[in-house]
Amino acid sequence: MHRPSRIFADNDLNGQQGQLADWLWLALTELHLSFTQSRKLVQQWPHIEELFYNIDLNQLRHFLSRQQLERWQRLRKIDLPTHFRQHYRWLQTHQTHLLTWHDVCFPKQLKLLHDCPGWLWVQGNIDLLADPAIAMVGGRRASPSGLALAKEYAQALASAGLTVVSGLAIGVDGASHAGALAVGGDTIAVLGSGLAKIYPARHQQLAKDIVTSGGALVSPWPLFLPAMPHQFPARNSIVSGLSLGVLVVEAAPKSGSLITAKTALEQGREVFALPASTHNRQAQGSLGLLREGACLVYTPQQIIAELAPMLSESITRPAATEQCSPTQHLSAQLQQLLNQFGSDPLPIDIICQQLALPYAEVAAQLMELTLLGYLAEGPQGYERIG
Repeated sequence: MHRPSRIFADNDLNGQQGQLADWLWLALTELHLSFTQSRKLVQQWPHIEELFYNIDLNQLRHFLSRQQLERWQRLRKIDLPTHFRQHYRWLQTHQTHLLTWHDVCFPKQLKLLHDCPGWLWVQGNIDLLADPAIAMVGGRRASPSGLALAKEYAQALASAGLTVVSGLAIGVDGASHAGALAVGGDTIAVLGSGLAKIYPARHQQLAKDIVTSGGALVSPWPLFLPAMPHQFPARNSIVSGLSLGVLVVEAAPKSGSLITAKTALEQGREVFALPASTHNRQAQGSLGLLREGACLVYTPQQIIAELAPMLSESITRPAATEQCSPTQHLSAQLQQLLNQFGSDPLPIDIICQQLALPYAEVAAQLMELTLLGYLAEGPQGYERIG
């Protein structure tokens, strides 16, 4: 296993030129390789010096395009620190990592996909890539109610401990990221452009907020590559691939959100969709997903309950041999919530009124008590077990 490649963090361009391997990795990421090309190269040649300089490029003529081979040959002959001076200066001022397929921090769930890229640029918190995540997608021209729902669900899911993954686009994507940030939750934005070319431009501040709040920006593309239409389906594959499931908030027919949902199904991920009026033209794609078998959800708790079997391992359960009170290990907040329950089930809105707490906070605590085995969710609300 290789170390995570943190590029040019402390190097002096006018003095020490950095580790050769770092410059070679940077050059390789600028060859505009497809995900299949980058992955196969890295898998077969894990040592960058051998791959970049020693390999006979004639061996790759069946695998790479003529333009890619010519660019590779040119990069072999030039002074890389001078050629990539602009890239270097950008990397010096941004908390950015290059994770290759062999790095210990490369997302394991992505490695299971047939279209996994060979590397990812990550700006921000790389540890988030290993955390349980839910993707949230929807239309760029979402209705006001769709945007409100995206923010509400993102707040609840982030408060429950899930990382919210989306694509930084206008509309539902932006509302989902903003919702997670509003409650101090974690969020990952997967870009359809290079990290140094934030798209859309109006979300540059949102991208900065994600990084400064402990989130992450992810891109498989060359650093300064602008967004292009053919890159978004590949971006969507990473969005769903990083997640346990995909929530489609509001999607129009033939939208990118539907492509993400269908990709998620192919990847074996759960797909959830919110109900919508048949008169809402921006949600006709969501209604189509429900006809095709997506899970209809009315509350964030339904999503959490569906994902609970995959999340329960991260919850510490009390040992069977403990002699203390069965709820003694609970925090004061969880104990106070548990004390609200008698013999009758309680809906979440009633619990929020009784405790005078926001919906997202109560939802997170209910999920934890459910996973610990103290509560169960039924058609009339939550009820205490035992």
